[in-house]
Amino acid sequence: MIDMKKVGVAVVGLGRIGRVHSEILFTKVENVRLVAVSDIIEDLAKSVGEKYKIKWYTDYDKLLRDEEVEAVFITTPTFLHKDMIIKALEAGKHVFTEKPMTVTVEEAKEVISAANKYGLKLMVGYMRRFDDAYMNAKEKIKNGEIGQPLAFINIARDPGAPPGWAADPKKSGGIFLDMLSHDFDMARNLMESEVKKLYVLGGAKLYDEIKEKGDLDVVTINFEFANGAYGMIHGSRKSVFGYDLRTEVMGTEGTIYVGSQIDPNLALGTKNGVVYRGVQWFWSRFYDAYVREDQAFIEAILEDKDPPITAEDGLRVVEIAEACWRSWREGKPVTL
Repeated sequence: MIDMKKVGVAVVGLGRIGRVHSEILFTKVENVRLVAVSDIIEDLAKSVGEKYKIKWYTDYDKLLRDEEVEAVFITTPTFLHKDMIIKALEAGKHVFTEKPMTVTVEEAKEVISAANKYGLKLMVGYMRRFDDAYMNAKEKIKNGEIGQPLAFINIARDPGAPPGWAADPKKSGGIFLDMLSHDFDMARNLMESEVKKLYVLGGAKLYDEIKEKGDLDVVTINFEFANGAYGMIHGSRKSVFGYDLRTEVMGTEGTIYVGSQIDPNLALGTKNGVVYRGVQWFWSRFYDAYVREDQAFIEAILEDKDPPITAEDGLRVVEIAEACWRSWREGKPVTL
């Protein structure tokens, strides 16, 4: 890479994924300088700031006035994204926001309007696009190795129910947005076509809290792409053996497979056979993808180019999630 200046960045929101981004930006990414971190919980902000010997804030507005901060990574709860993104853009900061971009389509359009007004970079964090296996799958599909893609099939099962605010669909967007937005983004990315029509079956069959708050925990989404291909995504908030993510794309000349139920790095072999454990959780599965994702955002700033995942990509996913809710509530197919 050519010699470039270092972009001063701050991470806002120090839950589990905010701490992952902080570590990656401090230790793994080139041409970046982690200037500050922020969280409304003072002890948390202080502990992470002191760990990296950088500034820490509990006041977001004060952080935005810090002239050393050129870009912010927003890793706060989804229902806070819209206002925080717009404030950062108004303050002249480039923005990386964790997925999903916003809770509603209306909010997403407000964010896009602000990004266009201020001419700053805005990238949405769908890290699977930077995973080695998914990138290779994308390349093989583009090279025609499976012929014309006909079907996208995806299984996504989390080990357990979402914690705290994420269990409330009014704040998180529920299972379709909080959990399955990654899968919608990957469907669009691998098939290179937009979802045109979808139909949802689902219910709250696993957790009382999810049912009480109006969310779902087991769903199946059937859909059709604008290019005539078909898709199916099954999602569940429970997988007793670990994180279960598998994707297939079937074409006229073959099928490509990504993912596995097992972690191949550990197995127990006895007279009864060989037993593997499940994948423990997504940040271990996708750590390298997070590194590439963060590097791509910094390169977009330094090279003044569009981020690889744009605000428009973020909007498309929110539109699909809203259509899923509409289909489930009305009990019929919905056309986007």
